Amino acid sequence: MYIVKPKQHGPEEVAATCELFGRVEAGLGMTPGTLKIGIMDEERRTSANLKECIRAAMDRVVFINTGFLDRTGDEIHTSFLAGPMLPKAEIKKQPWIKAYEDWNVDMALEVSLPGHGQIGKGMWAAPDAMAAMLRDKIGHPKSGASTAWVPSPTAATLHSIHYHMCYVRDMQQRLKSRSRASLNDLLTIPLLRRKLSDEEIALELDNNCQGILGYVVRWVDMGVGCSKVPDVNNVGLMEDRATLRISSQHIANWLHHGLITEQQVMASMRKMGKVVDSQNSSDPKYVKLDESRIAFQAALKLCFDGRYSPNGYTEFILHSKRRAAKAHSALVQASKL
Repeated sequence: MYIVKPKQHGPEEVAATCELFGRVEAGLGMTPGTLKIGIMDEERRTSANLKECIRAAMDRVVFINTGFLDRTGDEIHTSFLAGPMLPKAEIKKQPWIKAYEDWNVDMALEVSLPGHGQIGKGMWAAPDAMAAMLRDKIGHPKSGASTAWVPSPTAATLHSIHYHMCYVRDMQQRLKSRSRASLNDLLTIPLLRRKLSDEEIALELDNNCQGILGYVVRWVDMGVGCSKVPDVNNVGLMEDRATLRISSQHIANWLHHGLITEQQVMASMRKMGKVVDSQNSSDPKYVKLDESRIAFQAALKLCFDGRYSPNGYTEFILHSKRRAAKAHSALVQASKL
């Protein structure tokens, strides 16, 4: 039985997971080692100690996989107090992320994982951009990965073509001779070291608020998790709790370091609420956002309390507000009886 295990911070937590799996097997009378683990390399402490994470699960590990979305959220939260972060688009271009992707492959090759388990890469987050995916995602097998996340069965079928165009075993053999990725680069924090214009700040804030509201209103009101949500430019992108973690942590970080104020966040949320309303106008069950809505309050709480959310995770606030929305809906329905 293969179990994908995300959100593990270092080898101690991987070891705890393996101990739990062993106890489950013993309790259910399963053969020891039945429960296999896929280690999602999504947290800074796991990245830096990835070889020890593999060692902790050496009898169970079936893949290690980068997840650049949650990894970016953790990068912001873990280094929260170091300073304000770069705009999101620039964070992805910094040395740490290439080192992160290469380090994952390097560690897998050093412990001879190929032949015993998979090396995985992250999600293609634009479900409608299949031509671009077919053009670009071949970069994953060329990087040494033998599997990768995709957003749909259609995307999976197209991505499978890449493994006929690139023989991964040969790529892995070539990569064994390269120098290991730099740990210094991996640990280089993507801090903002220039002054942003007021326009740059406003555009980044609007982009974050629109993404947060577009996802949260579906999660809180409808219980819809990972889904395709139009971005501020009406491009459908895959949004999930990982992307929400990035956007909410980014706003919280800029708030903490004084780049923006709570008043600016409120103004942007009101403005972007109207954009999200327009994007959902064809849905007869959609209820427009305003400050009294539980979904709107959830979006604000994710940003204003982001500094103190454990590891920057969004689940606690989302679950609380979803329960509140369901209770409110039940009360409204009962009042009509």
